[in-house]
Amino acid sequence: MAKRKGVSASVRKTLTNKAKAKKGVTTRILEQVYRRGQGAFLTAGSRPGIGMQQWAMARVNSFMRGSRKHDLDLQRRVRKNRSR
Repeated sequence: MAKRKGVSASVRKTLTNKAKAKKGVTTRILEQVYRRGQGAFLTAGSRPGIGMQQWAMARVNSFMRGSRKHDLDLQRRVRKNRSR
């Protein structure tokens, strides 16, 4: 069984760039979403041909688009940061 891996430097750089593109979103929040995506990959019965990093980044991209399907607690933190 695959194990969840740490966030690499290249992934952290990508998450930082995504965070800069949207007001209220921090790199730390995106790292949490990414880690949750890794966990979801391990528990959800993955699709053939999709790797853990792809699954996790897809979750980050979904979060950035404003999906109301998952990570709602983090969405509330983003809204709170925007109002500051």
